[in-house]
Amino acid sequence: MKRLLFITLFFLINTTSFAQEISYPERENEISVFELIVEGIDEERGEIRIAVFDSEEAYADKEEPLHAIVLPVEENRISWKQDSLPYGKYAIAVYHDKNVNGELDSNLLGIPKEAYGFSNNARGRFGPASWKDAHFEITSQQYSMTITIK
Repeated sequence: MKRLLFITLFFLINTTSFAQEISYPERENEISVFELIVEGIDEERGEIRIAVFDSEEAYADKEEPLHAIVLPVEENRISWKQDSLPYGKYAIAVYHDKNVNGELDSNLLGIPKEAYGFSNNARGRFGPASWKDAHFEITSQQYSMTITIK
């Protein structure tokens, strides 16, 4: 089951090549300034990889995230800001790619060796967190979330 977690997270995060630009609504009151803070970074090296999904289907299929972000790790806390995120439901998956190989590394049993996390700090039992546990809804012009990776 741990191997399933690794495989699922691998495909969930490594869909960065499918990220696409989207057009946002024109009305200002439907747009939020979103800030994501990633904490729990134990080493100041490598990259933080973030995948933002805007539907349960995209999250479940692990394809085409709304945003796929790669940030260098220079501190033990990282912030990412999106100035024009439309109101709606989202789920986020994050992992710390310490060796910058673009993969969530795991041991022989499939247990991840690199820290990872999901929005709402949700945890899956033998795989990624479910949409039900990880999704959140943006309904205000300012929204901030902190994910602690483990």
